[in-house]
Order: sequence, then C-alpha cells, then structure tokens
Amino acid sequence: MNIEKQRALAERLCAESGISVLPYGNAWWLLGRGINRVVGELAGLSHSDLQRHQLIER
Repeated sequence: MNIEKQRALAERLCAESGISVLPYGNAWWLLGRGINRVVGELAGLSHSDLQRHQLIER
C-alpha cells in the first residue's frame, strides 16, 4: 500500500476517533479528544497506537 493510502486510512481512523488532523509545516497536528500533539508522519498510525499513547478516552 502506498503512503497516500496509508495516510488516508490514518486520517479516517482519527476522524472516527474524534481527532482532527491538520497539516503543520512538514508534519501533522492531531487535535481533539484528549490529544494535542504534532507527529511527523500519519502513515501507519493504528488504533492500538492511539490507545497505547492514551490519546483516546476509554
């Protein structure tokens, strides 16, 4: 799977989790539901990544 498809999947996962994904220079700003964080890459982001970093309220 190419990087654009992986990013699209990560953006959809974030949207489903109530997290906005905003471009921030050459990075991405994740904002919402207990998160205010800048990440370098969205590709490969998974639901378990969000849970592990306690970004989603349980």
